[in-house]
Amino acid sequence: MSAPEQALARALLPAFRPDFAEREATARQISELILDAVSAALPLTRHAPAEPSLSELEALAQHTDVYAWDGAPGWDVVLARGLPPRQPLPPGPPIVDGIGARGERTQQRGELKRRAHAEAEQLIALSRKAAEAGSVSALVATHASVLRLVGLASASSLLLLPESPEAGAIPPARTPELLEEMEARGDAFAGAQEEWLARLLADTPAARAPGFRTFYAGLSQSPRVAAALRLFREEADAGRLAEDPEALLGALGTWQPVRWAALRGGAPSPWVEALCPAAPAGEKPLRRLERECAQALEVFARLWFAKDLSLTGFTSLAALLTARCAGIVALWQELGGGEPPP
Repeated sequence: MSAPEQALARALLPAFRPDFAEREATARQISELILDAVSAALPLTRHAPAEPSLSELEALAQHTDVYAWDGAPGWDVVLARGLPPRQPLPPGPPIVDGIGARGERTQQRGELKRRAHAEAEQLIALSRKAAEAGSVSALVATHASVLRLVGLASASSLLLLPESPEAGAIPPARTPELLEEMEARGDAFAGAQEEWLARLLADTPAARAPGFRTFYAGLSQSPRVAAALRLFREEADAGRLAEDPEALLGALGTWQPVRWAALRGGAPSPWVEALCPAAPAGEKPLRRLERECAQALEVFARLWFAKDLSLTGFTSLAALLTARCAGIVALWQELGGGEPPP
């Protein structure tokens, strides 16, 4: 561990419960994540070209859970038993809501970059506060900011990569049918990976392309993610916060696009317009959480029922699902998610 990481880890120790056995290992792990994110984000605050920074930030997705096999538990465990009591925080901004409010690609790209610049500045400020205060609130807020930047970076592929001429039409939204199927199958739905793959191979030529199996290895966990999104949505609708974000964090942990970069392409502007509409004005935090979960389920439904979808379509929808999950976990933890009952 480098000297800056050691110094930040020591500064963060007071944010953890004294009786949390993994507090030192977790402080080391999250200090490394924060410093890596800050290093990648700094050029954005200087209005340098966004692409290199966003590429670095996207590569951090698999580390946002702060899990290490030889030390730190996952972030869900840290929230549940590693932190002292904390108050809810003011929610940060949505990640992708409104990027598609305008139909012109240049405007959409500009809005995404503007948000990345703003969130980078927020991360720098929050990381300094966390290092100085060593408080639980500053730590949770900083982690939420990292999640938002990683989510923006994941979604950026739709607009920063050259638009693919083979993207095709966006699949229809079929959320009601998805929810009916999830209800009928119950817990078995989360384990339907092999069936899903077989259907894609039969109905979609792109699924038979070289490299698709590598991409699908990460995507295959999405039915489990969808089950969690459904629960998060239902709990928010009832005025509560769901208890366990482990599956949603897992969506980030399996996001490794460097392994299948050749499959990616930019999405057409109408895709972004349809998938990233503006959020309602004056939205209450729990209502926003419910809506963002519903929109993430809609993205998954387009993947679940896909027929004749292009490779760009698959990777773009998967990127947006990842971004949505990052934003949902960030908002959830800011509202007090993971706080153990008194």
